Amino acid sequence: MAEINDEKQLWLDFIKTFTRALVQINLYTPEHPQVRQALEDGRELLAAITAASPNGEFFLTIADHKLLVNGSPLLAADKLPNALKNFFSKFHIQTLSFLSGASQEDLLTLCQMQTHKGEADAYLKEHSVDKISVSLTVYAKVGKTPVQAGEPAPAGATEQAASKTLAKTLSGKSLDDALSELAARATSDAGEQREVTSLLAEKIKNEMTVIVSKAVEGIRLQKKKVENDITRTESVISEIADGVVVVDREGRVLMMNPQAETISGKALSEMSGKKIFDVTPLENHVISIAKEIGSESNKDISKDLAQKGGKELSETIKSATAIIQNEDGKIVGSVSVPTDAIKLKQVEQLHLDFMANVTHELRSPLTAINMALNLVVTESGLGNDTKNMINSAIRNSERLSYMITELLDFSKLQAGRLVFHPERVFAEEIINEAADAMRAWAVSRKLRFTVSVAPELTGIYADKHRTVQIMINLISNSIKFTPLGGAVELSAESGGEANPNFILFSVKDTGCGIKKEDQEKIFEKFIQVASGEKAGGTGLGLAITKAMVVMQGGRITVESEPGQGAVFRVYLPVYRSQTGLQVSEQHVAKPGEEKAWWRRLLGI
Repeated sequence: MAEINDEKQLWLDFIKTFTRALVQINLYTPEHPQVRQALEDGRELLAAITAASPNGEFFLTIADHKLLVNGSPLLAADKLPNALKNFFSKFHIQTLSFLSGASQEDLLTLCQMQTHKGEADAYLKEHSVDKISVSLTVYAKVGKTPVQAGEPAPAGATEQAASKTLAKTLSGKSLDDALSELAARATSDAGEQREVTSLLAEKIKNEMTVIVSKAVEGIRLQKKKVENDITRTESVISEIADGVVVVDREGRVLMMNPQAETISGKALSEMSGKKIFDVTPLENHVISIAKEIGSESNKDISKDLAQKGGKELSETIKSATAIIQNEDGKIVGSVSVPTDAIKLKQVEQLHLDFMANVTHELRSPLTAINMALNLVVTESGLGNDTKNMINSAIRNSERLSYMITELLDFSKLQAGRLVFHPERVFAEEIINEAADAMRAWAVSRKLRFTVSVAPELTGIYADKHRTVQIMINLISNSIKFTPLGGAVELSAESGGEANPNFILFSVKDTGCGIKKEDQEKIFEKFIQVASGEKAGGTGLGLAITKAMVVMQGGRITVESEPGQGAVFRVYLPVYRSQTGLQVSEQHVAKPGEEKAWWRRLLGI
């Protein structure tokens, strides 16, 4: 029973991971860390499942409103995530099969197939995927018990043998002769034989008429569907542009409407009879036209396009428009952004890339400078004034290094490359490591610096390095805004009855405090306000801190009154040894719904 439960848990884990990959491939590029992680997790689970299977095979089947795994019922179909159900429905898949040795790239190709408009099996074959296949048949476990030697033949065996002999006799005859043979075997009367033959022929004719009518009706429906798809696509394209140019099979201009004349800057009389590529100035235009213009019904046409014009302008226009498809992959609309807005986004991305590269390049020489200063200050024979200047330089280089680290973390956040490695870690380790890193600064400012940890706290599920960084950012903020002789208190305790699934970290100070109207602003980027006053720094520390808390499943709050200090509280989830199957779709803001601050921060 334990082996069965372990096996089913592997199945559930794979379904969860595969669905996560289906959703994320629509949001991010294949190189995005979250996509690559989901695919790698799926490959490892698939390898474990096929290794445990006697034949090295793994089947997912949706039939009779159930999900069958290797022929065994696992879940009701209505319990499956929408992304997985839509994937099966779009390609009319009954069974999805995996063989031992399926790679991470095979799973990526399978996920990317969502945007494909043709047949699923043809797509997989085209991309050389031979360890994954789709089928319109239902996989089920079927067993047959052979007849043992010496046992009597089953009832009806003689009749079956006779049927095979008759079938062999009829197989080489025409329809009329076959009907006559059947009639002769049914009766010896010649009149009755003619009547039976005529009756059978009439029934066959009627049945064939019904079958042909159904087939024709199916073709008629498919024809109407194709016509509707063409009409809908042409309607969408016609709404994108007002100008219309009509060309012949050779690409020569036949007709133009006034809007097209305005765009080209030439009248129809100048362009008529000339090829479209030869008459349009392409410095500020982009022309795309199918290589096969004529309407073909007896062969497949090429998907290739002939395109001329500026490459940058072409990419900008392409980036400015997105096609909207329905669940069957048919075009039903489009969404466009003004090209100047796209250019602005490109400039913003260039700015972000420049900032990330420059800050990264600054780190190495700054580290060398800091090490050199630390070596110099230990030399004997230096006067007090010289040592003071060098110590001041060391403190400023460390401050600059901290600011560069904040800028790098912020760049990673915006690019979606800030990776977390959660594990079981204890609150006492987190708070003591952060306190040790900041104690010297607190002592230099003559602050009372205390640490308290409640006994027997359970572990939290978090990235240790990032969580220590969260605490250091909060402690640094408190030390910075607390006057000489003040106090900073660190504590860790259970979340209590109100938050039983969280561990509470607190940083309390006796600083200048924060006004009520400013308490939400302090978590925004480039904002640095404390009781109306500003201090040095990038203004990114608390924004990055909140992002790292939220991305680990926690939350952060602040409580403060001007002149009475502040208390920052961080709630992080406790460690759980097992989690159930919880596959959730990515959150998409509804029309009119204000995005959460961290989604705005990350550009999601």
